[in-house]
Amino acid sequence: MTDLEILAKNVKRFRLYRGMTQIELASKVGLSSEYFSKIEVAKTGNIGFKYLTAICRELDIQISELFMETAEVNIKFVVSNENLQSMENLIEKITERIDIRFKVDTKKPIFYHTEDCGCAYCKLKKRREK
Repeated sequence: MTDLEILAKNVKRFRLYRGMTQIELASKVGLSSEYFSKIEVAKTGNIGFKYLTAICRELDIQISELFMETAEVNIKFVVSNENLQSMENLIEKITERIDIRFKVDTKKPIFYHTEDCGCAYCKLKKRREK
């Protein structure tokens, strides 16, 4: 993947994460929607630093995050006493459905589905077994 393709993928990923349309973000950074669309499909390589920094400011990210092949979206939670119990219930439900194990050689987690968890992967697996 080229740097331009990585940039395009990350701009789109972070824009969607922020819930913005191309038109909204383009107008906030001072670009036409047509030009911004070309950025997201890696059809233009002439993106000025001024616009890259404006995009980062609007998406609340660092410029280095635009060029990471495996960019991560950090999720920030504001926890209050009122929603703490709801979050604990959600986490408990999630952990009941996923069995997390670690590979000895890599120390990376591997996620195993519990039987009949109802996800798309398990449904497809059931159909294949029939």
